[in-house]
Amino acid sequence: MTSLADIGLIYKGIKPLQKLGAQARDLAETWQAPIKRMREETPSRLLVVPPDPWGGDAQRGRDMIGGVFRFGGQVIARDNLSWEPLGAKPEWLYDLHSFEFLRDLRSVGGDRARRMAREMVASWMNQYAKLSGPTARADIMGVRLSSWISFHDFFCASADDQFRENYFTSLVRQAKQLQRILPGHLSGIALMRALKGLAYSGITLDDGEDRLDTAFRLILREIREQVLPDGCHASRNPQTTFEFLQILVDLRTAMTAARIPLPSAVQEAIDRLVPAVRFFRHGCGALAHFNGGQEGNANICDATLMHSGARGKALKTLPHGGFDKIYQGRAQVLIDIALPPAGGKHNAQAHAGLLSFEYSYGKDRVFVNCGSSPYGGTWRDMLRTTAAHTALVVDCRNVLQLDAKGQPSEKVELTHRKSDDGRVALVETSHNAYRARFGLTHRRRLCLQENGDVLSGEDTLEGRAGVPYMLRFHLHPHIQASLVQEGEEILLRARSGTGWRFSAPGATLVLEDSIHMACGETARRTLQIVISGVTKNDSLIQPWTLRREKMGAA
Repeated sequence: MTSLADIGLIYKGIKPLQKLGAQARDLAETWQAPIKRMREETPSRLLVVPPDPWGGDAQRGRDMIGGVFRFGGQVIARDNLSWEPLGAKPEWLYDLHSFEFLRDLRSVGGDRARRMAREMVASWMNQYAKLSGPTARADIMGVRLSSWISFHDFFCASADDQFRENYFTSLVRQAKQLQRILPGHLSGIALMRALKGLAYSGITLDDGEDRLDTAFRLILREIREQVLPDGCHASRNPQTTFEFLQILVDLRTAMTAARIPLPSAVQEAIDRLVPAVRFFRHGCGALAHFNGGQEGNANICDATLMHSGARGKALKTLPHGGFDKIYQGRAQVLIDIALPPAGGKHNAQAHAGLLSFEYSYGKDRVFVNCGSSPYGGTWRDMLRTTAAHTALVVDCRNVLQLDAKGQPSEKVELTHRKSDDGRVALVETSHNAYRARFGLTHRRRLCLQENGDVLSGEDTLEGRAGVPYMLRFHLHPHIQASLVQEGEEILLRARSGTGWRFSAPGATLVLEDSIHMACGETARRTLQIVISGVTKNDSLIQPWTLRREKMGAA
């Protein structure tokens, strides 16, 4: 396998890249024949450059200039770098070949970052004159097209004629192949990423009308399938709901820049998605952790909502998505009240978090779910378990047993009721997912009162005696916790100085280690409150209370 070092892409600290004469000659020879064949149909400019207002990771960009490539939860240094290095995970290859790192290099700015971006594109074109391997995957190709087009002015506008000719020849070749293979086996948000690239090629390149028509025919179909009536994504993943919105906002911006009419269904979908995204946000701007979602970038989320132009306020409930929310004062509680979506098509990241909840007060997240790994493997499997959620776990078993299609293997009955009289906001839910295995029904009652200063709960198990259970309350890493009153209470303190006292009459409280994976593959250490016991009669009731107070009163 030809490495980047073999073709001249050796990085020494943050010194500018140097083009080698041999590399330039090889590149010209590689592209000479196809350029002659395609000269008449190859454009020499973009009709429009779709703006990309989203910020990148400048530190990751600086690491790349220094020869360290951090992609997909994996680090590969320049000494071992090639386009398909031995041992690279699929997620690492995705991030490299999709070229989304161009946003990170742009965030660094300056001539060194610009030259590195250009040399990376030139190297890739030289290596993959014929699309093969990971380069030919439709989702990677779509993101690469979007990236190359969006960042044209960053790395290509000042390039020499030979580079630009090769660049446009590659764009046309990739765009035509992408149109031939879509939708293929793609579905969900991966298909939308690919369709965005196809649409960008149709908007910005000559003779792109047919590609644009193909892209929007499929985009409109996916809007109908993936965006539920309440605006939640069909996967029930808050982060995917946001990404779908961002893709549509980008497409609308590109269409507007090109003065091409936008299908009304796209704006209607944006208008539905915005209130759903706002529903999932905590006071700090982070997205709630349900069904494979991470917290996202609050600044980018703010910018996306602003660019959306939609004025819809956060919804109070997502009846089709299967989530509810109660709030008072500065406090809010989000709770998962539904099963994985029917059909299994969007269940790849579904979590066993039925009746799990998250609680925040102002900008302080207090009770959270542990999050998710975007890169698969052991972390993802562990974080999908019920024990990784603020939830009740029976006999250390997941609340749901899912079949090969991601559907519950037995029939599950759910109930849900909410009320708010201005003084007390209450949600009551139940499920019988543990009945077949343990003869138990779980009922959960969550109540906000005293202007949000008090969150009280009650978890009930009805049915068989002698079954062990655990109530888990995972704490955000910014929350400190300490046992007081001989283990009968726990004091919590946020970095903001806000404090709470947690108590559970009749229970022994324990603090255990936990983790929080809110961004990428970085797992942060945190704590969890655990209440454990064994059912002793037909109805076990465990009340608990979290009360805000001045920490000096302890």
